[in-house]
Amino acid sequence: MAGMQTDPYATAARQLLAREGHRLPDLSGLTVLVPHYHAAQALLAALRREVAQPVFLPPRLVTLAAWAASVPGRAPAEPDSLRLAEVYAFLKASGRLPGHRLWPAASELAALLRELSDGLLAPPRHYAEFAARLEAIHGRALNAPMGLEASLAFELWYALQQARVPDRARDYAERLGSLADAAAQPLYHLGLAALSAVERRFLERYARRQPVRELDLPPGQRAAFLSAAWDWEAAPLRVRADSGAGMAPLAGEWAILGARSLEEEAQAAAAHVLEWLAEGREGIAVVVLDRMGARRLRALLERHRVLVQDETGWTFSTAAVSHVLDRWFALLQDDCYHRDLLDFLKSPYVLADVEPATRRRAVAELEQAVRRKGVVEGLARFVRLARESGLEAAGALLARLGSAQTLFAPGRRPLGDWQARLLGALDRLGATPAFEADAAGAQLLALLRRLGSELAGDAALYGYAEWRRWLLLHLDEATFVEAAVDSPVCFTHLRAARLRAFDGLVLLGADAARLPERPRPGFFSEAVRRELGLPGQAQREAELRGALADVLGRAGRVLVTWRVLRDGEPGALSPWLEALDLYHRLACGTGLKAPVPAYTAAGASPAALPAPEAPPAPAPAVLPDRVSVSAWQGLVDCPYRFYARHLLRLNELDEVAEEMDKRDYGTLVHAALARFHTAHPELAAEGRAELEAALAAEIDAAFGPARENQFLAEAWRLRWQRRQAAYLDWALAWERAGWRFERAEALAAVEVALPGGTLRFEGRLDRLDAGRQGPAVLDYKTQSAQTLRAKLRRPGEDVQLPAYAWLAGAAAAGFVCLDADRVEALAWPGDLAEAAEREAARFGAAFAALAAGAPLPAQGAAAVCRHCEMRGLCRRDYWPAADERPR
Repeated sequence: MAGMQTDPYATAARQLLAREGHRLPDLSGLTVLVPHYHAAQALLAALRREVAQPVFLPPRLVTLAAWAASVPGRAPAEPDSLRLAEVYAFLKASGRLPGHRLWPAASELAALLRELSDGLLAPPRHYAEFAARLEAIHGRALNAPMGLEASLAFELWYALQQARVPDRARDYAERLGSLADAAAQPLYHLGLAALSAVERRFLERYARRQPVRELDLPPGQRAAFLSAAWDWEAAPLRVRADSGAGMAPLAGEWAILGARSLEEEAQAAAAHVLEWLAEGREGIAVVVLDRMGARRLRALLERHRVLVQDETGWTFSTAAVSHVLDRWFALLQDDCYHRDLLDFLKSPYVLADVEPATRRRAVAELEQAVRRKGVVEGLARFVRLARESGLEAAGALLARLGSAQTLFAPGRRPLGDWQARLLGALDRLGATPAFEADAAGAQLLALLRRLGSELAGDAALYGYAEWRRWLLLHLDEATFVEAAVDSPVCFTHLRAARLRAFDGLVLLGADAARLPERPRPGFFSEAVRRELGLPGQAQREAELRGALADVLGRAGRVLVTWRVLRDGEPGALSPWLEALDLYHRLACGTGLKAPVPAYTAAGASPAALPAPEAPPAPAPAVLPDRVSVSAWQGLVDCPYRFYARHLLRLNELDEVAEEMDKRDYGTLVHAALARFHTAHPELAAEGRAELEAALAAEIDAAFGPARENQFLAEAWRLRWQRRQAAYLDWALAWERAGWRFERAEALAAVEVALPGGTLRFEGRLDRLDAGRQGPAVLDYKTQSAQTLRAKLRRPGEDVQLPAYAWLAGAAAAGFVCLDADRVEALAWPGDLAEAAEREAARFGAAFAALAAGAPLPAQGAAAVCRHCEMRGLCRRDYWPAADERPR
C-alpha cells in the first residue's frame, strides 16, 4: 500500500537476537522495557518472524510501572485519595484559604508533591532557605500571594517527607530500587521517552550490576522531512528551504483542512476514515486533541456502523451513568425539585428491579399529577400528592427515594462512611444491578467501592458538601475506558501513539490552543520549576513534539483538522503544523492546506437529504375522531401546528408553574366561580353580605392548595379580592336584565358529517345561561378589555364565540372581562346566528378538504410562531426571509 514502510520492530528484534540468540529457545530470563502494550505486541510479533525455531519462550516484555508493581513482599502505598484528604486537612487547619478553594488547592498541591517525589527532590531544612531560593529566582521579595503558596508547599513537602507510609511516588521509587539491587540478567529497553528522575536513576543503578542496552527503532519514513521543517522553523536564515529537495511531495498523502465549525470538522474526518476503510486500510488512528469534536466524529462513524476503540477514555463526570449521581445530589440539595425528580425516576439506571412497564406507567402518572397540581418541590409534598391521587405504584417509588434519603441526614462523617452511605443509597434505589450490567456503570461502581476502601481508616470528619466536592474531584480525574470494542479505528492520544505505525492517521482539533497543550496555572512559575529541577513547559513541549514527529513519520495517510473559526473568532493552526505547511510549500511548490469539501452526513448524497429551508406542508393520513374548539382554533392559526399537535400527538406537557402567573390565576377564579354559581343559581334571592361571604369562601378554597406551593398565590388572591365587589355588581345586574344561570363547565357537542363518516366537534363552556331570547354563552377572561375588543373586531381569526354559539345554539355570546375595576360583558358584535352558521360551514369545508388529502402547510404568521412549541419541528427559523408567509 502506498506510503507504507517495512516493519521497524524487525531491527530491534534482530539486535536482541544478535546478543542473546544463544539463549534460544528460552529467552524468558531477559526483560525488555517497553513504553506501552502495543510496542510489546509489535516486538513479540517481530521476534516470531525472526526466530527460526517453531517454539520458543519470549523475553518478559513489560512497562516500568508494571514491573515495579510486580515486586513482592511490600506493604501497599498510601492511596492518592487518602493523600489528597491529608493535604485538604492540612490546608483547612492552616486557615489560610477560603473554603471553596480548599479542594482545588489540595489537588494542585498533591500533584506538585508527586512531581517533587518523581524528581527525587528533598525539601530544604528550613523555610527561610527555601524562600531565599525563590526570592533569588524572582529577583525580589515574595509578595503575599507568592509567600502563601511557598509556605504552604514547603510545610506540606517537609511534613509528608517524614511520613512513615510512602505515597505512590515514593513507593514506586523504592520498588524500582529493589529491582535494581536484585539485577541478575541484562536489561533491554525500547523507545522509552520522558523518563522521570526516579526512572533515570533506576537505569543507572541497574547498570552498575548488569548491562542495560537500548534497542534501536528506526525513525519513520517522514522523519527527515519533519526534522528539516522544524530545524528551518527554528533558524530560517541558517537552514535552506531547498534542503528538502528531492523528497517526494506529501500532497495527496497528507492534508490539512481548516473547518468553519465543529460539524464541518467532524464530517471531514468521518469522510476520510470511511474512505480509508473502503480502501482496505486496517489500522486507522484518530489522535484526539478536541474532545467535543471526538464525540461528534464518533456519532457520525457509529451512524455508519463503524465502532470505535477508544483508548483515551472519558472522565466519569461526562459518562451517562454519572448523571444518576448528579441528579441524586441535586435531589438531596434542593429537596426533590420536580424537574430533577422526574428526570431521576425516568433514568434506566435507577429502580431497575421494578418491572419496566410498571415503572414507566407509575412515573408517567406521577408526572401528569405533578403538572396538573403544580407541585414544585418537597419529597413530602410529592408523597402526599401520590396518596391523594391514588397513585400507589408512584407512592412506592417515592418511598424508596425517602428511604435512601435518610442515609444522608445532616452531620459530619468520615469520607469512607459517606462512601458507604452512597453505595447503600444506590442499593436502596435499585441502581446497583443496572450499574453492574453497564460497562461504564461497573467501572464507576468499582471506583466508588475502591475510594471507600482506601478511606476506611481515615477518621477525619467531613460535612456533606465537603465529601461531595471530594468525590466530584475524583470523578473529574478518573476515566472510563471501554475495553470490549475491537475495531480497526481507534481514538488515542499523542503520547500513546508513539512507536505505532498506522495506515491512516487523523489529527483531530490541531488548533494552536491545543497543540502544544497549554499548562494550567499551578503553585510555581516556570522559573521556580526549573530552579527546583521540575519539568518545565519547554521540556514538555519537546517531548510532545517528539511524539508528534514519531506519529506523523510512521503514518501512511494523514489528515489534520483545525477550526478556522471558534466561537465566532478567527482560530490559528498549531505553529508546528503551520511550519510544516510553509516548509512544504517552499520545498515542493505546494502547500498542505486544503479547503474542506461540502460533506453531507459523512458521505451521504445531498439529494437524499431533506431541504430544511422549505416550509413543510404534510397531508394528513388519518383524521381524529373528535376535535375541540381549541384544536379548531389551532387549525385556523396554523395548519401545520394542528398536524403536529393533534395528528402526530406531539402536544407538550403542561409546565409546572414555579411562580403563579395570570393563567393560573384565571384557572382558579374560573373554578371558584363555577362552584359559587352552582351553589347560588339565583343571586337576587340572597343578601349581598351572604353572597360576599360565600364567594370569598369559594375563592379561599380554590387558592388554598396553591398557597402551599406558590408564594405568589396570596398576592393573586388579594388581586381578586379587590375585584370581587365589582363582579357581584355585574352578576346582579346581569340577572336583572333577564338572564339566569343554568350550568357551569357545560360540555356541548355536534356531529359533523364528512365524506366517509362523521366527526365530533365539542367544547366546554365556562357558563351557559338562559334568557327570554334563548341560551347565552359566557366565557370568563382575565385579559384586558382592550385585548378582548380587538379579538371581537377580527371575525374569523378568533373562533371561540361563534363556535360556542354553534355548539350551544346560543342567542347571545360574550366575554366577561374579570380583571378590571369594572367587570363587564363584551357581547359579540353583529348577527351571532349568522356568525355561527359561517363557522359551521367553514369547519365542515376544512375537514372535508383534509379528508380528501389537502395539505397542512405551516403559515409562518409571526404572532402565532412567537410562542409556538413546534417552531423547531417546522424549521421556521430556516425559511427564506422573503417567504414570511408561505402559500
